[in-house]
Amino acid sequence: MTVGHHVVRRGESLAGIAHRYGVSWDKLAQSNGIHNPNRLRVGQRLTIPAKPDPNPSSNPRRPQSPNPSPASPSPVPGGPATAVAGDVTEAQLRAIMPDAGTQIATFLVALNSAMRTYNIDTNERRAAFLAQVAVESSQLRHTEENLNYSAKRLHHVWPRRFPTEEAAKAYSHNAEALGNRVYASRLGNGDEDSGDGYRYRGRGLMQTTGRSNYRAAGFEDNPDALADPQTAADSAARFWSDNGLNDRTADVLDRGQFNGVSRTINGGDNGSLERWQAYQRALRALQPDSSQ
Repeated sequence: MTVGHHVVRRGESLAGIAHRYGVSWDKLAQSNGIHNPNRLRVGQRLTIPAKPDPNPSSNPRRPQSPNPSPASPSPVPGGPATAVAGDVTEAQLRAIMPDAGTQIATFLVALNSAMRTYNIDTNERRAAFLAQVAVESSQLRHTEENLNYSAKRLHHVWPRRFPTEEAAKAYSHNAEALGNRVYASRLGNGDEDSGDGYRYRGRGLMQTTGRSNYRAAGFEDNPDALADPQTAADSAARFWSDNGLNDRTADVLDRGQFNGVSRTINGGDNGSLERWQAYQRALRALQPDSSQ
Protein backbone atom coordinates (compact mmCIF):
# COMPACT_ATOMS: atom_id res chain seq x y z
CA MET A 1 0.00 0.00 0.00
CA THR A 2 1.18 3.53 -0.74
CA VAL A 3 0.19 6.75 1.00
CA GLY A 4 1.34 9.51 -1.36
CA HIS A 5 4.21 10.90 -3.41
CA HIS A 6 7.26 13.08 -2.93
CA VAL A 7 9.11 15.13 -5.55
CA VAL A 8 12.86 15.13 -4.93
CA ARG A 9 14.31 18.56 -4.20
CA ARG A 10 17.89 19.66 -4.63
CA GLY A 11 20.02 18.55 -1.70
CA GLU A 12 17.74 15.72 -0.56
CA SER A 13 18.85 12.12 -0.17
CA LEU A 14 16.87 8.88 -0.26
CA ALA A 15 17.74 8.21 3.38
CA GLY A 16 16.59 11.69 4.37
CA ILE A 17 13.29 11.39 2.51
CA ALA A 18 12.64 7.96 4.01
CA HIS A 19 13.45 9.27 7.49
CA ARG A 20 11.05 12.15 6.96
CA TYR A 21 8.14 9.83 6.15
CA GLY A 22 8.99 7.24 8.79
CA VAL A 23 9.92 4.40 6.43
CA SER A 24 13.21 2.65 5.73
CA TRP A 25 15.32 3.81 2.80
CA ASP A 26 15.53 0.30 1.36
CA LYS A 27 11.72 -0.03 1.45
CA LEU A 28 11.45 3.33 -0.31
CA ALA A 29 14.00 2.23 -2.91
CA GLN A 30 12.17 -1.07 -3.48
CA SER A 31 8.82 0.69 -3.90
CA ASN A 32 10.31 2.89 -6.62
CA GLY A 33 12.52 0.39 -8.44
CA ILE A 34 15.68 2.25 -7.40
CA HIS A 35 18.72 0.00 -7.77
CA ASN A 36 21.33 2.57 -6.74
CA PRO A 37 20.12 4.50 -3.68
CA ASN A 38 22.88 7.08 -4.12
CA ARG A 39 21.57 8.24 -7.50
CA LEU A 40 18.59 10.56 -7.15
CA ARG A 41 17.48 13.22 -9.63
CA VAL A 42 16.06 16.62 -8.79
CA GLY A 43 12.37 16.48 -9.76
CA GLN A 44 12.18 12.68 -9.49
CA ARG A 45 8.72 11.58 -8.25
CA LEU A 46 8.80 8.97 -5.52
CA THR A 47 5.95 6.82 -4.33
CA ILE A 48 5.82 6.73 -0.53
CA PRO A 49 4.96 3.30 0.91
CA ALA A 50 2.77 3.00 3.99
CA LYS A 51 4.50 2.89 7.35
CA PRO A 52 4.56 -0.55 8.92
CA ASP A 53 1.81 -0.76 11.56
CA PRO A 54 3.50 -1.37 14.93
CA ASN A 55 0.36 -3.14 16.23
CA PRO A 56 -1.66 -4.34 13.22
CA SER A 57 -4.05 -6.55 15.20
CA SER A 58 -5.36 -3.66 17.29
CA ASN A 59 -7.02 -1.77 14.45
CA PRO A 60 -6.91 -3.79 11.20
CA ARG A 61 -9.33 -1.49 9.36
CA ARG A 62 -7.69 1.80 10.23
CA PRO A 63 -7.55 3.87 7.00
CA GLN A 64 -4.33 5.40 5.74
CA SER A 65 -4.15 9.11 5.03
CA PRO A 66 -3.85 9.58 1.24
CA ASN A 67 -1.64 12.67 1.59
CA PRO A 68 0.46 12.57 4.74
CA SER A 69 1.91 15.78 6.15
CA PRO A 70 5.49 14.84 6.97
CA ALA A 71 7.13 16.23 10.04
CA SER A 72 10.09 18.54 9.66
CA PRO A 73 13.19 16.55 8.71
CA SER A 74 15.63 15.70 11.46
CA PRO A 75 19.29 14.81 10.95
CA VAL A 76 19.95 11.48 9.27
CA PRO A 77 23.06 9.52 10.27
CA GLY A 78 25.65 8.89 7.58
CA GLY A 79 25.45 5.62 5.71
CA PRO A 80 23.77 4.10 2.66
CA ALA A 81 21.45 6.21 0.51
CA THR A 82 22.76 9.52 1.85
CA ALA A 83 24.04 10.93 -1.48
CA VAL A 84 22.09 14.06 -2.34
CA ALA A 85 20.28 15.00 -5.54
CA GLY A 86 21.71 17.73 -7.73
CA ASP A 87 25.01 19.56 -7.87
CA VAL A 88 25.96 22.50 -5.69
CA THR A 89 24.46 25.61 -7.29
CA GLU A 90 26.11 28.94 -7.99
CA ALA A 91 23.96 30.58 -5.30
CA GLN A 92 24.95 27.95 -2.73
CA LEU A 93 28.65 28.26 -3.52
CA ARG A 94 28.43 32.04 -3.32
CA ALA A 95 26.76 31.79 0.09
CA ILE A 96 29.65 29.63 1.30
CA MET A 97 32.36 31.82 -0.29
CA PRO A 98 30.90 35.35 -0.43
CA ASP A 99 34.23 36.94 -1.36
CA ALA A 100 34.97 34.67 -4.33
CA GLY A 101 33.51 37.04 -6.92
CA THR A 102 33.93 35.87 -10.53
CA GLN A 103 35.87 32.81 -9.38
CA ILE A 104 32.54 31.15 -8.56
CA ALA A 105 31.78 30.79 -12.27
CA THR A 106 35.34 29.62 -12.96
CA PHE A 107 35.28 26.81 -10.39
CA LEU A 108 31.63 25.74 -10.09
CA VAL A 109 31.69 23.01 -12.75
CA ALA A 110 35.16 21.83 -11.74
CA LEU A 111 34.20 21.49 -8.08
CA ASN A 112 30.98 19.62 -8.81
CA SER A 113 32.79 17.26 -11.15
CA ALA A 114 35.52 16.58 -8.58
CA MET A 115 33.02 16.02 -5.76
CA ARG A 116 31.06 13.53 -7.87
CA THR A 117 34.23 11.64 -8.84
CA TYR A 118 35.44 11.26 -5.25
CA ASN A 119 32.06 10.61 -3.60
CA ILE A 120 31.83 13.90 -1.74
CA ASP A 121 28.14 13.44 -2.30
CA THR A 122 26.22 14.32 0.87
CA ASN A 123 25.37 17.71 2.34
CA GLU A 124 27.57 16.94 5.35
CA ARG A 125 30.61 15.93 3.29
CA ARG A 126 30.21 18.80 0.85
CA ALA A 127 29.90 21.34 3.67
CA ALA A 128 33.14 20.20 5.32
CA PHE A 129 35.02 19.92 2.02
CA LEU A 130 33.96 23.31 0.68
CA ALA A 131 34.68 25.01 3.99
CA GLN A 132 38.26 23.74 3.88
CA VAL A 133 38.61 24.71 0.22
CA ALA A 134 37.32 28.19 1.05
CA VAL A 135 40.13 28.84 3.51
CA GLU A 136 42.93 26.98 1.72
CA SER A 137 42.28 28.91 -1.52
CA SER A 138 41.23 32.25 -0.01
CA GLN A 139 37.74 31.63 -1.38
CA LEU A 140 38.94 30.34 -4.79
CA ARG A 141 41.10 33.41 -5.41
CA HIS A 142 44.48 31.65 -5.08
CA THR A 143 45.50 28.29 -6.50
CA GLU A 144 49.22 28.95 -5.98
CA GLU A 145 51.03 29.65 -2.73
CA ASN A 146 52.02 33.26 -2.19
CA LEU A 147 55.62 33.35 -1.02
CA ASN A 148 56.04 37.12 -1.21
CA TYR A 149 56.78 38.06 2.41
CA SER A 150 58.46 40.94 4.16
CA ALA A 151 61.34 40.19 6.50
CA LYS A 152 59.13 41.01 9.48
CA ARG A 153 56.47 38.57 8.31
CA LEU A 154 59.04 35.84 7.61
CA HIS A 155 60.36 36.16 11.16
CA HIS A 156 56.79 35.80 12.47
CA VAL A 157 55.76 32.85 10.24
CA TRP A 158 59.04 30.87 10.38
CA PRO A 159 60.79 31.96 13.60
CA ARG A 160 63.02 28.86 13.71
CA ARG A 161 64.32 29.38 10.20
CA PHE A 162 64.50 33.16 10.57
CA PRO A 163 65.18 33.93 14.24
CA THR A 164 65.64 37.63 13.46
CA GLU A 165 64.43 40.01 10.80
CA GLU A 166 68.03 40.48 9.74
CA ALA A 167 68.31 36.76 9.02
CA ALA A 168 65.21 36.97 6.82
CA LYS A 169 66.30 39.91 4.68
CA ALA A 170 67.85 37.82 1.90
CA TYR A 171 64.49 36.06 1.39
CA SER A 172 62.24 39.10 1.74
CA HIS A 173 60.04 39.51 -1.36
CA ASN A 174 62.07 36.78 -3.07
CA ALA A 175 59.55 33.99 -3.62
CA GLU A 176 61.83 31.55 -5.42
CA ALA A 177 64.63 31.77 -2.87
CA LEU A 178 62.15 31.48 -0.02
CA GLY A 179 60.40 28.41 -1.44
CA ASN A 180 63.71 26.67 -1.99
CA ARG A 181 64.76 27.46 1.57
CA VAL A 182 61.68 26.56 3.59
CA TYR A 183 60.76 23.41 1.64
CA ALA A 184 64.29 22.05 1.15
CA SER A 185 64.97 18.40 2.02
CA ARG A 186 61.38 17.64 3.05
CA LEU A 187 58.18 16.39 1.42
CA GLY A 188 60.30 14.48 -1.09
CA ASN A 189 62.21 17.59 -2.17
CA GLY A 190 65.94 17.85 -2.77
CA ASP A 191 68.18 20.33 -1.02
CA GLU A 192 67.96 24.10 -1.33
CA ASP A 193 70.05 24.17 -4.51
CA SER A 194 67.80 21.62 -6.26
CA GLY A 195 65.04 24.18 -6.81
CA ASP A 196 62.42 21.64 -5.72
CA GLY A 197 61.06 23.83 -2.93
CA TYR A 198 59.88 26.53 -5.28
CA ARG A 199 59.05 24.14 -8.14
CA TYR A 200 56.75 22.10 -5.88
CA ARG A 201 55.34 24.96 -3.81
CA GLY A 202 51.69 24.85 -2.78
CA ARG A 203 49.23 24.66 -5.68
CA GLY A 204 45.62 23.63 -6.13
CA LEU A 205 42.59 24.23 -3.95
CA MET A 206 44.17 22.42 -1.01
CA GLN A 207 47.74 23.54 -1.62
CA THR A 208 49.47 20.32 -2.68
CA THR A 209 53.08 20.88 -1.60
CA GLY A 210 56.32 18.94 -2.12
CA ARG A 211 57.63 16.59 -4.83
CA SER A 212 56.27 13.44 -3.17
CA ASN A 213 52.74 14.87 -2.95
CA TYR A 214 52.89 16.08 -6.54
CA ARG A 215 54.00 12.60 -7.55
CA ALA A 216 51.08 11.03 -5.68
CA ALA A 217 48.68 13.41 -7.42
CA GLY A 218 50.19 12.61 -10.84
CA PHE A 219 51.73 16.04 -11.48
CA GLU A 220 55.41 15.59 -10.69
CA ASP A 221 56.34 16.25 -14.34
CA ASN A 222 53.87 19.10 -14.82
CA PRO A 223 53.55 20.96 -11.51
CA ASP A 224 52.08 24.14 -13.02
CA ALA A 225 49.00 22.19 -14.15
CA LEU A 226 47.83 21.90 -10.54
CA ALA A 227 46.89 25.57 -10.61
CA ASP A 228 44.30 25.03 -13.39
CA PRO A 229 40.66 24.99 -12.17
CA GLN A 230 39.80 21.35 -12.94
CA THR A 231 43.09 19.85 -11.79
CA ALA A 232 43.07 22.13 -8.72
CA ALA A 233 39.62 20.84 -7.77
CA ASP A 234 40.45 17.22 -8.62
CA SER A 235 43.62 17.22 -6.55
CA ALA A 236 41.75 18.63 -3.54
CA ALA A 237 38.97 16.05 -3.78
CA ARG A 238 41.45 13.23 -4.29
CA PHE A 239 43.42 14.28 -1.20
CA TRP A 240 40.14 14.39 0.73
CA SER A 241 39.19 10.88 -0.34
CA ASP A 242 42.67 9.36 0.02
CA ASN A 243 42.90 10.61 3.61
CA GLY A 244 39.60 9.04 4.67
CA LEU A 245 37.80 12.34 5.12
CA ASN A 246 34.55 11.15 3.55
CA ASP A 247 34.16 8.68 6.41
CA ARG A 248 35.04 11.32 9.01
CA THR A 249 32.48 13.82 7.68
CA ALA A 250 29.48 11.51 7.26
CA ASP A 251 27.61 13.41 9.98
CA VAL A 252 27.49 17.04 11.08
CA LEU A 253 30.65 17.67 13.12
CA ASP A 254 31.14 19.46 16.41
CA ARG A 255 33.97 21.97 16.74
CA GLY A 256 36.49 19.45 18.02
CA GLN A 257 35.77 16.95 15.25
CA PHE A 258 35.94 19.64 12.61
CA ASN A 259 39.25 20.93 13.97
CA GLY A 260 40.60 17.41 13.58
CA VAL A 261 39.67 17.46 9.89
CA SER A 262 41.32 20.88 9.57
CA ARG A 263 44.57 19.49 11.01
CA THR A 264 44.57 16.72 8.42
CA ILE A 265 44.29 19.37 5.71
CA ASN A 266 46.63 22.02 7.09
CA GLY A 267 48.80 20.24 9.65
CA GLY A 268 47.84 22.61 12.46
CA ASP A 269 45.26 25.10 13.68
CA ASN A 270 45.94 27.82 11.13
CA GLY A 271 42.69 29.65 10.32
CA SER A 272 40.70 27.53 12.76
CA LEU A 273 37.95 30.09 13.39
CA GLU A 274 37.71 31.05 9.72
CA ARG A 275 37.30 27.38 8.75
CA TRP A 276 34.60 26.84 11.38
CA GLN A 277 32.68 29.90 10.20
CA ALA A 278 32.88 28.71 6.59
CA TYR A 279 31.58 25.30 7.70
CA GLN A 280 28.58 26.91 9.39
CA ARG A 281 27.83 28.89 6.23
CA ALA A 282 28.11 25.73 4.16
CA LEU A 283 25.75 23.73 6.38
CA ARG A 284 23.15 26.49 6.09
CA ALA A 285 23.59 26.89 2.33
CA LEU A 286 23.34 23.19 1.50
CA GLN A 287 20.01 22.50 3.17
CA PRO A 288 17.43 21.15 0.67
CA ASP A 289 15.81 23.92 -1.36
CA SER A 290 12.12 23.79 -0.41
CA SER A 291 11.19 26.00 -3.36
CA GLN A 292 11.73 23.15 -5.82
